Amino acid sequence: MKTPKDQEGISVNLLYYLFAFILLWEWLRPLGEFTDTANTFIFVFFIAVSFIMTFFRLRWFITFPVKMFIILFMLHGLYFEGVFFSFLWIKDLIGDIAFNLSLVPSADWMGMTSSFRSLLFFILLWLLVYLIHYWILFQKRIFFFFVLTLLYITVLDTFTPYDASYAIVRVVLIGFFMLGLLYFDRLKKLENLKVKRLASLRWIMPLLAFIMLSMILAILAPKASPQWPDPVPYITAVGREDEGGSGTKKIGYSPNDEKLGGSFVGDDTEVFTHISSDRHYWRVESKDVYTGKGWEASDPDAEREVITSIQDEVIWIDDRVETKSLESTVTINEEYRYLHVIYPLGLTAVNTEANLPIYLNRNTELISPFQKQGDGSREEFLTYQVEYELPSYPLNEMKKAQVFENVPDGFVERYTQLPDTLPERVRELAVSLTETKSNQYDKVKAIEDYLGRPEFTYDKEDVAIPEGNQDYVDQFLFETFKGYCDNFSTSMIVLLRSIDIPARWVKGYTEGDFVQTVENSNSEYKVTNNNAHSWVEVYFTGVGWVPFEPTKGFVNPYDLVSDYKDTPGQEEVEEEKEPVEEEEKEPEATPEKPEQTNKETSSSTSDFFGFFSLRLGSTGLYGVMIVTAILAFVIFKTRTKWIPKLIILKYKNRNDDQVFFQAYESLLKQFARRGIKRKEGQTLRDYARYIDRYFHMVHMTALTENYERALYRRDDAKQEWTKSVELWENLIKRTSS
Repeated sequence: MKTPKDQEGISVNLLYYLFAFILLWEWLRPLGEFTDTANTFIFVFFIAVSFIMTFFRLRWFITFPVKMFIILFMLHGLYFEGVFFSFLWIKDLIGDIAFNLSLVPSADWMGMTSSFRSLLFFILLWLLVYLIHYWILFQKRIFFFFVLTLLYITVLDTFTPYDASYAIVRVVLIGFFMLGLLYFDRLKKLENLKVKRLASLRWIMPLLAFIMLSMILAILAPKASPQWPDPVPYITAVGREDEGGSGTKKIGYSPNDEKLGGSFVGDDTEVFTHISSDRHYWRVESKDVYTGKGWEASDPDAEREVITSIQDEVIWIDDRVETKSLESTVTINEEYRYLHVIYPLGLTAVNTEANLPIYLNRNTELISPFQKQGDGSREEFLTYQVEYELPSYPLNEMKKAQVFENVPDGFVERYTQLPDTLPERVRELAVSLTETKSNQYDKVKAIEDYLGRPEFTYDKEDVAIPEGNQDYVDQFLFETFKGYCDNFSTSMIVLLRSIDIPARWVKGYTEGDFVQTVENSNSEYKVTNNNAHSWVEVYFTGVGWVPFEPTKGFVNPYDLVSDYKDTPGQEEVEEEKEPVEEEEKEPEATPEKPEQTNKETSSSTSDFFGFFSLRLGSTGLYGVMIVTAILAFVIFKTRTKWIPKLIILKYKNRNDDQVFFQAYESLLKQFARRGIKRKEGQTLRDYARYIDRYFHMVHMTALTENYERALYRRDDAKQEWTKSVELWENLIKRTSS
């Protein structure tokens, strides 16, 4: 008969084994997410049986056959055919083991079969169960295994898609409790103490209560958002920042685009600041040859030529396109190593402090005050002014038929070039996306919209690199569906070129982050390496090069207008042309189609309203309820995308005394919807600083200062709103990204 002391010992040992089983289970949970291991439950079952047999202290001649039977049964079910008890498959298993053992001398680990790897994994788990049993019952220690488990899941949580948030809580809770119990056991053994069950509970219960209270407080306590950029990409990028096109790289401009793909790390190093009145992209150069892996220039040996007038040498837009004459002052960071001009589309002049000459690479449109990269120094070329004509593109003209007559020889061939190795399914996709579109502009927009579909995601940290003969665009469009600007822009250009639409790849920078408002309604912007970007330019007859923005999360900063500037009678010309085009299309159309559509519409409408005349519980009524629930769910889940647009539409163009206060309150509500709610008792300035740290910017602090000035001096509310509307709009847009 077992004494109370024996029963207490059995209960404690059972608790130890249960906790040890859970800790070991934590090693198996993530395998299905970051490896190709499937059916992990069979390994969990194996360690559970192993712990049970160890707990009951069964002899080896019982445990060994049982474990071997489980291993063989599992291997047979996973990898071999035939009836298990026929044992004919054993011959195949032995042959498989012999084959894999022959690979060991040559260290060909990747050539080993899955069945042999599973066998080794079973043996490893067998040994682990024995080691844990030895550590717990004989050494009375678990600290080493606990720390290993904690490191294992935290490393996986950091470097893989596995989310170990709850796993860490479980491991810490169980680990600290086991450490406390085992220390108590060691103390009793060291001091030769005889402790009654009640005394043991007096040790165990406060220990458990303290651990539980600590965990609850840790979970409920407010947690600051990350104060520094994620260090993981930097760790993985060590020694590979300058490698062209492979591995993890730092974000920023690079002249080498031959091998695109791979992840990159953020870099907020300043590139330049500019004082401008309008927002737009800043160009550096363009590339025209797609190789299947990246971009090259069609004439890589082209030299920079000195020019006297940029607007005479480089023509981006037709003279009839409406433009706005602007000037910007650019100040380059002293640490920026490239000596080229960063300029806006429509550039007409570059004025430097030292009146330096201007050199142009006609092939890539790269502009520099020096003929070669090493000819000058940053001290000579730090601040300059650019004059440019910012275009507003005529939509009606872009929708006309494209006839590329007044273009240089070889122009169309150059900007529709594609490699012979391009997979046919890319061309087929381009055709299927545009086959219902009647003009080039609609075709371009159809492809741009396709890349904005939900299946495509913007990602900087987990971006694939094409291997072997794999095509960069094909991989993105049909396999990974995720990437950054290079993936989206290159894919759009290749799809356009597949249907003979001239397009080119442009790289440079976005407008940057707003810093402050300066005199004459100008604004100062700071552009960092994080603002490096690539986009698409498409050529339209009678218009010129038109930018498009396929990258998710980015908005095309250029405007569209209906027609050319100063073109009286243009509308009449179009009205005369439209009937002709319709007459030409009439023979292809079927007259009955509109009638059929009307019939189908009326019939479907009557069917729809017929649902409500049916009895309760009818299929039609349930269908309407399901569709309504799905629509409501979609609207609710996408509220952070469409609500900001409505808010901007509601407040942006208002200019009354109350708009600033109402718009600011709407912004606070939008942050709350995003999950960044203002805490009770938190001042507006503290909350604004918290928002700026969260988004890595200074917009909210500047807006709040203007808001407080308007709040305490209400006679200036209109003026403060006029100064702050752009800050407010940027913040609203951030909540939807």
